[in-house]
Amino acid sequence: MEVRIFAQVEKVLRNESREIRQDLQDILEKLEIGLKLGMPHVKSLGSIFAGLCEIRIKDRNGQFRVIYFLKSDEAIYLIHAFRKKTQKLPSKEIQTILKRLKEISI
Repeated sequence: MEVRIFAQVEKVLRNESREIRQDLQDILEKLEIGLKLGMPHVKSLGSIFAGLCEIRIKDRNGQFRVIYFLKSDEAIYLIHAFRKKTQKLPSKEIQTILKRLKEISI
């Protein structure tokens, strides 16, 4: 399955540690071949939108999240990436996610 990355996500990832980028690559390789991953690596965000998930990565600087949308068997869209600072997903991040979902014509 193809991975498509929003430009904003690429920009965020360029500024992250090598550890974050490597962990993300390892998880994406598994998702690309169709493996179903669960906690602690991937968490469903189906309560926000069906097919939406977050990749969960931790490094010495804290929690990092990459939000992706699985569009049928077409592609994995990496639509948002950010450092998580609170327990709950902030509403600002949710609004960004929903806006980007519209951009991929869901």
